[in-house]
Amino acid sequence: MLNPNDLDREEFGDRGADNFADDSMIGSAHASAAGAMATDPAADRYGAGSSANGGGAGASAGDANVTNMMDDTSTFGFASVTSSVTRETLAGAADTRAPSQATGDVESNHTPDTTSEDSKGNNGASKAGASKKSSRRSGGGGGASSSMDKKKKDEGAAAAGGPNKRRRRLMIIGAGVLVVAAVLIAVGVTMLSGRDGGGTAAPTMTMMPTLQPTTGAPTPSPTGAPTTVRETILGDMMREVVPNLAPAAFTAGSVQHKAFGWLVDTDPLQLTPDGTPAMDSRILQRYALATLYFAAGGDSWGNKNNWLNGDECGFNGGPGWYGLGCNDVGEVRAVAFDDNNLVGELPPELSILKAVENLVIKNNPDFGGPIPLEVGSMTELRQLALYNNDHTGEIPLTIYDSLIHLVYLNLQDNGLTGELRPEVGQLASLRKLILFNNELEGPVHALHLANLDELEYLGLSGNKFSGPIAHQIGNIPGLEYLYLDNNRITGTLPSKLGLLSSLKSFNLDNNEVFGNIPTEIGNMVDLEYLSFRGNSLSGAIPTEVGTMQSLVTMNLATNFFNGELPEEIGALDNLKHLYLFQNKIEGAIPDLIGTMANLKVLFLSSNKITGFPAEVSGLSDTLTELYLSDNKISGPIPASVCDLSNLEVLFLDSNFLNGEIPDCVGANLGSLRQLYLFGNQLEGYIPQNLQRLKQLTALGLEDNEFVGDVSQGICELTNNNGVLTELWTDCGGAEPSVSCECCSTCCPGPNC
Repeated sequence: MLNPNDLDREEFGDRGADNFADDSMIGSAHASAAGAMATDPAADRYGAGSSANGGGAGASAGDANVTNMMDDTSTFGFASVTSSVTRETLAGAADTRAPSQATGDVESNHTPDTTSEDSKGNNGASKAGASKKSSRRSGGGGGASSSMDKKKKDEGAAAAGGPNKRRRRLMIIGAGVLVVAAVLIAVGVTMLSGRDGGGTAAPTMTMMPTLQPTTGAPTPSPTGAPTTVRETILGDMMREVVPNLAPAAFTAGSVQHKAFGWLVDTDPLQLTPDGTPAMDSRILQRYALATLYFAAGGDSWGNKNNWLNGDECGFNGGPGWYGLGCNDVGEVRAVAFDDNNLVGELPPELSILKAVENLVIKNNPDFGGPIPLEVGSMTELRQLALYNNDHTGEIPLTIYDSLIHLVYLNLQDNGLTGELRPEVGQLASLRKLILFNNELEGPVHALHLANLDELEYLGLSGNKFSGPIAHQIGNIPGLEYLYLDNNRITGTLPSKLGLLSSLKSFNLDNNEVFGNIPTEIGNMVDLEYLSFRGNSLSGAIPTEVGTMQSLVTMNLATNFFNGELPEEIGALDNLKHLYLFQNKIEGAIPDLIGTMANLKVLFLSSNKITGFPAEVSGLSDTLTELYLSDNKISGPIPASVCDLSNLEVLFLDSNFLNGEIPDCVGANLGSLRQLYLFGNQLEGYIPQNLQRLKQLTALGLEDNEFVGDVSQGICELTNNNGVLTELWTDCGGAEPSVSCECCSTCCPGPNC
């Protein structure tokens, strides 16, 4: 549950993962499941194998495009906000992901704290209006200047006299009420005198009309003639203080009309304007909140505690309204709703709340529509988070033009369209810009983004951004998280990327980038997560990657890299996940890679690898997944594989291996869950001691030269007490070489 009153903690995080509160988290967030390899032979043959070939159960390799990445509990201090998705969910290993492609609602130092053609028209109209006012102020010629000056003086006097005018009206109305009251008293006294005066009849007189209906209480009529003095005063105040928003309050059937009716008739506080700005602001604040309640389907909210009852800030001894946070003088400074079943749209009247610093409405799929232009007038906003809703249209230009204090802008997971306007470069205080998973298009505008000296987090994944990465991207010195994956970006990688020496996570998956990786990438010494999967990059992997000592995950899969695997990769002591499948890498695996003490996943399938490293003892304690499918490895399975005692996934299928399966596989690899050896030239009997692999769920042995029976012990792994659900052997055809009573698939056959 969001707690707006916990927004003052200074926790501005150093990364961007979901649950921004844990700023140490590594996990890129943008679901490019690093390992899913659709063309791996094992993936084609086995469902389970497919996920394994994808980088370990499911989508390991990282940058899992998880939305909701940063949590409102974080930086801006939503202490009790739950993080939507944590990010440590990559298939095989919890930390395969990038240092968080997150989203949470977080800023620092503060309290709770896409535009359609129509919107463009509105923007244009606003500008045009401003221009007309400007020319009118400057005067049209000498002859008109005196009248213009007089008009300006009159307008100034009228503006200055607003409160006094209402005060005089109140005095006149009050005097009238006193006169009427005096007359009534006099009449009453006279009548009493006649009744009690000792037999003398009182003079008869015609009774005065009553001042109120004889039946029922007065009913406010916001759209018709006012029925009470208070309603008149409230209407006049709104027309004077918020003239652009007031008309909607008197339009029958509108949510604003409902809110004004509540203010007049039902609001338990029954506040009345007294001519002071403080009272005007208090009344308008309650009106704006009531408009939000009716516009967002307040009656169906999951939690609507205290709304439209009592003091909104809880200053009169009772509880405040759920989702609000206030300052010491009773001004709402935070509005926060997470998964609260809001239904409808954000009303422009929310802009009346000038003190709001944090506006967070997330995870309400039936709440959306265009983002009102008026949001731009909430100039104290530091955090604007409207994500995982159903907002449409373009990002209002007013956000870029006016919200100069904005530190955190998160509009991800909506249906926003249009471009990221160059004016984004005006948000000088912005630290985190998160626009994942919309329909935004056009260039990234690196030239203008380079003006954002405070920018730490740029999340543009899952849109339709196009064009090359401009070299000015290197001019954002404090950038730590850069997510451009799943767009339509083209061109080559600029060498100026090497200037991003503070970068911790960089995801460019699934774009149309080509050419070589610039050697300057070696300057990114703080980089922990690097993923260029699914592009058209080529050439040799630069040896300079060996200087990137902070790397935890490197994913260059599904490109056109060639040459041998650089031995320098073996010097990356912190590397845990290496994904290079579906390239044209050749030669043997360098011996130095066999000494990497922290490596958990080595995924080299679908290349031209010819041999194992001579020594793998350094991997024995950490390596859990080894994928070498679809390569050119020949000879027997080396006994050193059995030293990998923590191995859970072993893919050696579709190579040129021969000889028998070493007995040590069944004896030493007790943690194996998946073992794929199909498509080789292996021979002999299937070892009975494979029955010791009690965790085994998939065993692929077909398309080899095995003979004999599958032992009863192995078959017992397939019964109700075992977990082996996929067992493939050469037990099919007219003359099967293997006899198997428990195999799920016999080859050759229609399912092979």
